[in-house]
Amino acid sequence: MSEIVKIKNIKGRIERVEDILSSVASGDMDARISSEIEDDFTGIESAIDLLIDDLTDELKNREKIQLELQGKLEKIQEQQKTIIQQQEDLMELSSPVTKVWDNILILPVIGTLDSQRTQVMMENLLNKIVSTSCTISILDITGVMTVDTQVANHLLKTVTAARLLGAECIISGISPAIAQTIVHLGIDLASIRTKATLQDAMIYAMNQNKKSVVSKKNEIFYQDEEVE
Repeated sequence: MSEIVKIKNIKGRIERVEDILSSVASGDMDARISSEIEDDFTGIESAIDLLIDDLTDELKNREKIQLELQGKLEKIQEQQKTIIQQQEDLMELSSPVTKVWDNILILPVIGTLDSQRTQVMMENLLNKIVSTSCTISILDITGVMTVDTQVANHLLKTVTAARLLGAECIISGISPAIAQTIVHLGIDLASIRTKATLQDAMIYAMNQNKKSVVSKKNEIFYQDEEVE
């Protein structure tokens, strides 16, 4: 004859189990049955507590891993920001605009030109024109090996923008290869002052500067005569 299982207060203890499981499901991972009664149902209660312990440990491990991943992600994002900033700083340093003579600016370009770098060049040049009030600028591309349509168009836009600010922009150092590329691409530079070498551009710029000075002196002289 089978042995009769004796369990004390079975209904209340089952309700207790249900309440504990409900609390755990709601996020209370500290809830435990912790029954003080010793009978045939105690093993089930203890097993449920062990399962909750395992689940709690698993959740803690997941939270720890998630925090570690979040920390690594934030570190990577900071590194990316640093790299981007360094690239921008390098871009600025690779496009220096210098005042080499009274009223004359020069922007030497060395290396590969792309749209982003050309945009930075244009911004640097225009800002320098405004801050120095220079009316002549030389864009020297002697150190540039190749250009494409997009870069050539950016150069045209740079010259146009400089003119809008009242400055003449001279492009110097166009190599035979670049000249052939420009012709092959059908880009019209007829409206832009170009010189074969930086030296030629400097001579032209200084002559233009002298003419500008003489013109201003004559204008002042005629104004004085009209006043008299």
